Amino acid sequence: MKRIINYLVFFSPFLAALIATYLTFSDVWLVWLAYGVWLAMFTGFFVFLNYTLVTLRYRKYDARYVGKPLNLRIAAFVTSFNEDPGIIKDTLLSVKAALKGRGDVYLLDDSTRPEIVKEMEEFCKVNGIYYIHRTDRRGFKAGAINNALRLVGDKYDLIAIFDADQRPTSGFFDAVIPFFRDENVAFVQVPQKYTEIDSYVSQGAKYQQEPFLRIIMRGRSESSAFSLGSGTVFRASVLKEVGGMDESSITEDAATSVKIHSMKYLSPYLDEELIWYGEPPPDASAYVQQQSRWSFGYFQLTPNLLKMSLDIQVFFDYAAGFYYWLKEGILTLFEIIAPIVFLLLRRPYIKLDPFLYAIVYFPYLFFSTAIFTYSIRRKTYGLRGFLLHQFVEYIAFFGLTVSFFSWLARRKRPFKVTPKGRGRRAFGVVVPHVFFDILLLLSIFAGVAWYPSAPMILQAAILVNLFWAVWHYFFLTGSIIVALSVPREREEARYVEKIKK
Repeated sequence: MKRIINYLVFFSPFLAALIATYLTFSDVWLVWLAYGVWLAMFTGFFVFLNYTLVTLRYRKYDARYVGKPLNLRIAAFVTSFNEDPGIIKDTLLSVKAALKGRGDVYLLDDSTRPEIVKEMEEFCKVNGIYYIHRTDRRGFKAGAINNALRLVGDKYDLIAIFDADQRPTSGFFDAVIPFFRDENVAFVQVPQKYTEIDSYVSQGAKYQQEPFLRIIMRGRSESSAFSLGSGTVFRASVLKEVGGMDESSITEDAATSVKIHSMKYLSPYLDEELIWYGEPPPDASAYVQQQSRWSFGYFQLTPNLLKMSLDIQVFFDYAAGFYYWLKEGILTLFEIIAPIVFLLLRRPYIKLDPFLYAIVYFPYLFFSTAIFTYSIRRKTYGLRGFLLHQFVEYIAFFGLTVSFFSWLARRKRPFKVTPKGRGRRAFGVVVPHVFFDILLLLSIFAGVAWYPSAPMILQAAILVNLFWAVWHYFFLTGSIIVALSVPREREEARYVEKIKK
């Protein structure tokens, strides 16, 4: 029964958009556009509805600290693939300091560059760190973790996972271990942290994470908070019970979390600054690569999500992620094309009273924006954060669209580590943005010229489409400026141990 309900929930926006399209399309050649616009509205509403429900749960969030640390053995896995040895070394030292003798550190190095392999192997030998190197890269990051799980056997109670650029504070495990007193706790997740902010893109990536890490993950704590791939501490027995990390998805963290939640285990989210270093994507190219990988992995996850018997709240939380990636990718493309078709080509795609649309949709747009603004009001976000957040999302829309079609075509996309270091101008990334920006600007001129001679009802439709043309033109232009901005020079990062009190 749960699966039937989940199917109905998942496909309801698609069905609603189909009905609305049937009732309102005005040109048989533009049915695809009408459906895309309606689907964008309905999926946007479902994302907003889920955000509202999660926000209500967020208000009840309480990071329960359940006592003194337990005497548990920990294997801390640091994963790496051709990354800067300097960054990896400082992370390994941070992890070792945080363990405080409660376990061992393992570097899972899939690097293919001999000089990196040699340097890291020697460093690990000198510093009492286990070094595991693979050459086949089967299963990518998930495969490296599963390989290490097989090698360590049953020596450890907990498995901690860190990316090469995510360093725990010295109090990390002191704060996390007590949660495992509850036998139903499968893993604990802490927020990742971006500190190496060198460009507008990296700032935007940081701001994009704020609502997710401060609101959404708090609201999903225990029931549906999923592993973020780094800063996760798993109960070893549960990770083995679900067959290790899911190697079928390039976002193995979320895919594995779904399996765990389908077995009714809990996943507390501890929103404390227990990670003190992290590198966001430094430029637009790296950002699009990261977002494309995340979206493709989530698209891969969806068929398995539909097969599992999840509680409706947990299912809706995960399904909202699919709607989000769909909305920010191909459906944004539909929304950009729509006013261009109407204003520049004078081809109506939906037959709907523009006054009715304005009365219904614009209050909803205002209300949803107000809810979001209110929920994030006490965070370090503000107007600047909102704008940079939107600009970087617009940077990614074309890459997300390509990911969606790659998933539909069942293409396998290789796992690529998000590039680190100082970024560069990404001219190639913004070619489609410039193309659509020019068309939007021409559409705005065409709409303004058309307006005086049009009948009143058509004038209202022109104004609605002008609003959206200006809206998309503003954010596309902002995304181009942000993508082409020059990152500032970065000072060399150094290892500093932080002690949480």
